Amino acid sequence: MNKKISVVIITLNEEKIIGKCLSKLKFADEIIVIDSGSSDKTIEICEEFGAKVFYNKFEGYGVQKQFAVSKTSNNWILSLDADEILTDELINDIPQVLNNNDDISACLIKAQHVFLNKTFKYGYESKRYFLRLFDKTKGNFNSNVVHESIIVSGKTINLKGSFLHYSYESLEDYFAKFNSYTSFYARSKSKKNKKYSFVEIVVKTLFDFFKKYVIDLNFMNGKEGFFWSYYSAVYTTTKCLKTNELYKKS
Repeated sequence: MNKKISVVIITLNEEKIIGKCLSKLKFADEIIVIDSGSSDKTIEICEEFGAKVFYNKFEGYGVQKQFAVSKTSNNWILSLDADEILTDELINDIPQVLNNNDDISACLIKAQHVFLNKTFKYGYESKRYFLRLFDKTKGNFNSNVVHESIIVSGKTINLKGSFLHYSYESLEDYFAKFNSYTSFYARSKSKKNKKYSFVEIVVKTLFDFFKKYVIDLNFMNGKEGFFWSYYSAVYTTTKCLKTNELYKKS
């Protein structure tokens, strides 16, 4: 018996990437998109691919994804972000695994990091597995506002294929998120009256570059691996300096 799959995606102004994501979902029996108020062509593109689009006010990632699952008609759920593209290997692997394993409750899928249009084969970001495919009768998303996760009971297995994670559309997009995330970090630390010494900042920056580039094997990802490691180290410097700025202001 072929198990039917519902794909769930939450969106907000994803017109530049959502088409690539949806183009790899022809195997799915149903696509559910929960939009929180896009002002671009996201909804139009989703409907062109046959997705069922619903509006829901965004009040946190966990709750939004719970709402998406509630709109599905099939038990097996594949949860994706708009910037995640399935590989052909994964597309072939999903139905084979589901239809030949009646005792599983969920599957973990490996993410492959894409940066500067390079798919990383090495590095921490390209060896992590995420629980994305699950039987909704055995579990669901928790209600976390951020860092939501799927909680299931029963057996889980790793799939062979992976999905490509296009975290950043461009360097402009990267630095926009860079600025946002470092500011968020600084605000959270300022509430604890935190500050960093010059030595701490230098040591943390150098260590983070060494860890990313050498220990995590990003040097094997070519020049893109170097730039990823370099920017990651600058990220560390920046969040520490922003924390110190807020400390002085307070």
